[in-house]
This record gives sequence, structure tokens and C-alpha cells, in this order.
Amino acid sequence: MNKKLTVTYRLWKKLLVFCLGLPLALVLVWVGLSSNFYLLEVSFVLFSVYVFRWCGQILNTRWFTFYPDKIVKRGWFGETVIPTHSLALKQNKQDGIESLYFFHGTDKNSRESVTVDGSYLSEEHRLWLDSYRRNIYRIGDFMRAPSSNSAACVEFEKAVASFRFITILTILYLLVYVVYATYLSWHYPVFNGYAPAASIWPIRVLFVALALAAYPLLRLQARLPLAERNYNQRVQRGQSQALRSALLANGVAWLGLPLCLLTGNKLDFYMLLLVGGVYHRDFYPRLSDWEQLLQVAPEGQSVPPIPRRSLQVSLALLGSLSLAGYAGQPGDFKIRQDCTDANGNPVECDNSHSGSHGGGSGSSYRGGSDDGHSGTRRGGFGSFGGSHGFFGG
Repeated sequence: MNKKLTVTYRLWKKLLVFCLGLPLALVLVWVGLSSNFYLLEVSFVLFSVYVFRWCGQILNTRWFTFYPDKIVKRGWFGETVIPTHSLALKQNKQDGIESLYFFHGTDKNSRESVTVDGSYLSEEHRLWLDSYRRNIYRIGDFMRAPSSNSAACVEFEKAVASFRFITILTILYLLVYVVYATYLSWHYPVFNGYAPAASIWPIRVLFVALALAAYPLLRLQARLPLAERNYNQRVQRGQSQALRSALLANGVAWLGLPLCLLTGNKLDFYMLLLVGGVYHRDFYPRLSDWEQLLQVAPEGQSVPPIPRRSLQVSLALLGSLSLAGYAGQPGDFKIRQDCTDANGNPVECDNSHSGSHGGGSGSSYRGGSDDGHSGTRRGGFGSFGGSHGFFGG
């Protein structure tokens, strides 16, 4: 019971991730936001978030410690502990190097999991880890696979299904943004928003306050209804809280499009989308909560809960995106056309001759002919476009 195995990632490979992975993610964001083709923009931004998250997991990892009764992942910002009394394991082998994914109870329990990427381990540590997997797989009956038919697993998977259903609605919401941004790019050389310029900052502060106010509500929804004596009512309340948590977390992401339409700044859309995504992951269902709620957790096998840090991460995101907005030019994050002059040369679109929609959205642009409409516009969607028959701008 006192034996343990500690493995670490190689330092030079972590430095390689820092020097190559993070710049790659930044390049993807820049290419997406400057493409004026909105399906490509959304795809690149989401992929860059995936790259950022992968880099963060590698760089945050200090070491992994494997005990007979638990697995501990220690990072610079805290630790993750999962018990081994009901351990699920997935293996991924690429180029002869095996990566291991440890889950508490079921592989759907992503919030209580530890991933060990074998390509970042030394050969010696990979051999020791394989020995752990084969010989000290879990405490008790080592060969017994965890059951996914227990009451806790069944109710946990129902809660996961609620989150996944709301995620599908968020994907449809992203498509709505793509279509509407394309529509706006074909009606305004530069879309500056529907709200008057003087009221943009109060509106932005209001939306940010709403996003941050969702956090204590999510914390309230995460409380387990342990005081409920009736078993069926306890389960129903737990499922209702899971659905409300999914709606609240994704509702923060859905605030992005109205804010973007009011301010005309695409960065506001992605700011709230990312904050909602952080909330979604942090308050994703956890099997240990359902084991505690249904009182089926084995005695003496409790582990410290994984801390929730979505508020801190959200504040960091809001601050960094605000700095990015200040650092850029006023029109860098606008929905715009790709404008050319009469000779086909690219020029900067300009709305300064019109004052509609509070932000000056109009139909003239710099570099056109005398009537302001003889230049060429590229991109489009459906009846709004000419050169492209797909989402774009």
C-alpha cells in the first residue's frame, strides 16, 4: 500500500511544445480572424482553442504519481486525484508509443480523468508505467472490470446526455453566426454594430457582468441535494440541476452573438463563447458526485474533489481579449468585405460617409469610384454572394 510510481514529462519536449505549439495556436487565430470567410474563421478559432488546451495540459503537468489506491496528477495550478477502486482505462498507440487515459468509473467521465501522453515520457518511465498498468491495475480484484450498469453510472450518463444535447444547440448557434455574419458582410463594407457608439462600452460591461454572474448560479446548481430523503426525488433534482447547469453555461456562450451585433466587434463574440466553454467544462457532470448523491461510493475511498477554476480562467480570458482589442486597430475585429478598387487592387473598406446603425455602417468604401459602388466585393453565401457559393465574408 505504500509503494508508488512517479513519472514526469521530458523537459526538452515541454520546451518544444512551448516554442512551437503556442505560436501555432496564435497563428491559427490570426489567420481565422483575418480570413473574412466565416466558416473558416470559426473552424480555425475552435482548432486553436484545442491546440491551446493541449499545450496547457502538457506545460501544466509537473508529475504523475501512481499509488495502488489512487492516481495523482500534480500541476502548477493544483492537482487531480482519481481513485483506482473503479478504474477505466483507454489506450492509444501511435508510432509504437502508447498513451494511457485513466478514468474514474467510465470513459465518459472526462472531468475525473488523467491522461499520460507516452510520447513525452522517457523509455524508462514508459516501461515502469506499463508495469503499473499490468501488475497494480487497481486495488482489490485487479482483473474485475468496472461496471457501467450501476445506478450511479446510469444516472451520470443521463446527466452527460443533457450536456451533450445543449452542446448540439451551441453548434447550431455557431452556424447562425456564420450565416448572419456573411449577410452583414454583404450589406455593409464594415459593420460597426447596431448600437450607438457612445453606448458600446456600457453594453459590453453589462454583458461581461452577466457572464460573471452566471458563475455563482452554476456553483449553486452544483450543490448535491443530499438533504432530500426520497431516493426518486433526489435523482430527479440531480438531473434537473444538471440540465440547468448546461443551459446556464451555454447561455453565457449564446450571449456573444447579441453583443457582437450591438458592438460590431467579433472579439466580443469569441470572448463570451470561450467563457461559456470554460463554464461548460468546469461544471460537466462527475461520476463521484452521483456516487455520493446515491450513496454508493465505497467506504474509505473518498478523494479530494477536483477544484473548480472557471471563474479565474474566465477573468484571465476577459482580460487578455480586452488587451487584444486595445492593441489592434479599431477595424481589426469588424465584420467586413474584401474591397477592391476599379482596377481590382485591394483597398481598405470605409464607412465614414454613412451614419446608419449608430456605428456608421453604410455602403461606400475607400478606393471605389465616384458613386462608391463600383468596386468589387468578394465572398458570400447563397443569394448574397457571387464568387463563393458557401459560407464566407
